[in-house]
Amino acid sequence: MPVMLMLGHYYISMKKIKTIIVIFIISLSFVFGACKVFASSIIGNPLQTDGYLSVGTSDTNAKVNVYSTGEQMRLGYDSDNYNSFTTDSFGNFTIAPSSGGIWKVFNDPISPYYVAGYSGNAIIGDNKWGSAILSGGHANDGAFGPNTINNNVLSVIVGGEGNKIDWSGPSASGSANFIGGGAGNIIEKNPFYSVIVGGLNNKVTSSTNDGPFADFIGGGEDNIIDSHTGSHNFIGGGKSNRIYGAGYAAIVGGLSNTAWTYSFVGGGSGNTAGGTSASYAIVGGGQNNSATADYSMVLGGLSNTASGQYSFASGRRAKAIHDGAFIWADSNDFDFSSTIANETAIRATGGISFVTAIDGSGSATKTFSVDTSGNFTIPGGLALQTTDAKPTCDVTNRGLKWYTQSGAGVKDALEICAKDAGDTYAWRTIY
Repeated sequence: MPVMLMLGHYYISMKKIKTIIVIFIISLSFVFGACKVFASSIIGNPLQTDGYLSVGTSDTNAKVNVYSTGEQMRLGYDSDNYNSFTTDSFGNFTIAPSSGGIWKVFNDPISPYYVAGYSGNAIIGDNKWGSAILSGGHANDGAFGPNTINNNVLSVIVGGEGNKIDWSGPSASGSANFIGGGAGNIIEKNPFYSVIVGGLNNKVTSSTNDGPFADFIGGGEDNIIDSHTGSHNFIGGGKSNRIYGAGYAAIVGGLSNTAWTYSFVGGGSGNTAGGTSASYAIVGGGQNNSATADYSMVLGGLSNTASGQYSFASGRRAKAIHDGAFIWADSNDFDFSSTIANETAIRATGGISFVTAIDGSGSATKTFSVDTSGNFTIPGGLALQTTDAKPTCDVTNRGLKWYTQSGAGVKDALEICAKDAGDTYAWRTIY
């Protein structure tokens, strides 16, 4: 007679109970077995989930390892728009967008260097650590081609195309140079700490291969710094400006201006400050002006020359050709030149005026002037206070007036140096 077990209002045979227990045990075995499988460090070798994920290897040196000689990783929006990630046998890392171009980090024992932008951009040579090309390298017309850094460490090209930082010098490499953008700009000949911000076909170079040092071109077109030894030159912009010599020269801008060692051109066109053996010269601006001696200066104007040391010229066709000469010329289209050292000469065919007093509205109340006929206008008396020894009356002092102050009880004397009918020179008493 079968044994029956009453559960509530139901009777279940012992045979059915045994069957249920067996099924329950088998179920538990399956669950625990499955948990053991999924808890294993290996789901399907070499895919690991014990805190690491490796594809193509069982190496656990990194949280995620992907080993392949081809494309190693792709992140995509769709089949046409994605980024590909690869590392080559040298440890270089490349991101390649589907649209073209690259961003590549090169492995280097000192410091990585970076190349991005057009695929033709390149950092080459034996010394290139810490350098970077960040973008650019290929315009729509492709006229200039890629950006290149050759044998320069810690140097950067931000963008543009056809820009180059090049060694080509006597030392092992250049260092810490910068090109911001533009096209066809070059820093070369073993350069150090030099900058071209942008523009077109600008160049920092050295014809002596001594190496540019801390030179700067802001922009513009076809500007060249050809320097050596001291360097530290500056061209702000403009076109076809040139700096030569041992350094420390500056051109703010303008067209076809030239500056030499320690010299300065503010702007204008066709101006020259300094020379192969002349330093510390200045041309403020204007056109076709030249200050070509040590410490010479042309303030501005047209076709002025300061070729004497410490000389000054300004206006139009003023020629300070003697040392220390100060020559100021008006607008007449004729040369006005110095005749002796340390001379001051002014050509003012409209007259000269010196205002010595003004009223409350700023109008002149006292003016000493020389008119176009050479006549003097003196708004007050003319005082002669001659305390020096009276000179000899001769042809040199002819026409000279001399006032002698006398002591108490003695009349003062006013004399003039004049020649009589016998061609004899003597002081003639006026008072």
